[in-house]
Amino acid sequence: MPPRAKALPPTQRRAALVDAARSLIRERGEVPSTKDIAEAAGVAEGTIFRAFETKEELIEQVIASTFCPAPLLRQLAEIEIAQPLRDRLVEVVGVLQRRFSDAFDLMVGLRLSAPPAGAAAGHHACTPEGGHVPSDGAVGPAPCHGPGPRELDRGHASSQVAALIEPDAHLLRCTPLELARYLRLLTFSGSHRGITDGNLLTPETIVDIVLSGVIAQPAARGRAGGIRSSRPTHGPRSRKAP
Repeated sequence: MPPRAKALPPTQRRAALVDAARSLIRERGEVPSTKDIAEAAGVAEGTIFRAFETKEELIEQVIASTFCPAPLLRQLAEIEIAQPLRDRLVEVVGVLQRRFSDAFDLMVGLRLSAPPAGAAAGHHACTPEGGHVPSDGAVGPAPCHGPGPRELDRGHASSQVAALIEPDAHLLRCTPLELARYLRLLTFSGSHRGITDGNLLTPETIVDIVLSGVIAQPAARGRAGGIRSSRPTHGPRSRKAP
């Protein structure tokens, strides 16, 4: 038996149970039993039902925390803008890839073909600084009067990525917002095991593929982070006619 977890305030205990359930779902590719969740969290099984009315409520909170936009926005805000463009974008793609992978793995474990409709509600209290704010268990998630996570993800996250690109906008033949969109699209597909046949693209590969298509001049490639030309540097040369 794993050691028992120390006593926690109700909100922290609920968060710990959510984290334990999410980790098991992603690891096993299926919904674990409440006994397994309790063992992973280091608590008695009955603790789950003191924190959540039902197992379904616990799973709903796992979904809500996974699709909450606040952690994504915080991680993007922590990227150092003084780095070279390529280094910044590799960090950006790493953040996005972890986000997509977490969501994909959860959906596989829950046998979902798309994010649940309810994942877009109840995040009006979540902020990048404060993180995800779960419901207290007394009632369901409060109605969302502002943008849901999809709007926050696509709108706010894209704006944050564009702001990280902006200092090097003069090197590009597209806008920073367009480049942010290209990165998001390729990262989404390149992070899905079904789309990539199990061979996920690395952040470096994704960034190099996108940058090679958006740098305006060959001379600017080096300034943007050392992108090399794809032209061969050796091999047979064409002969001139006599």
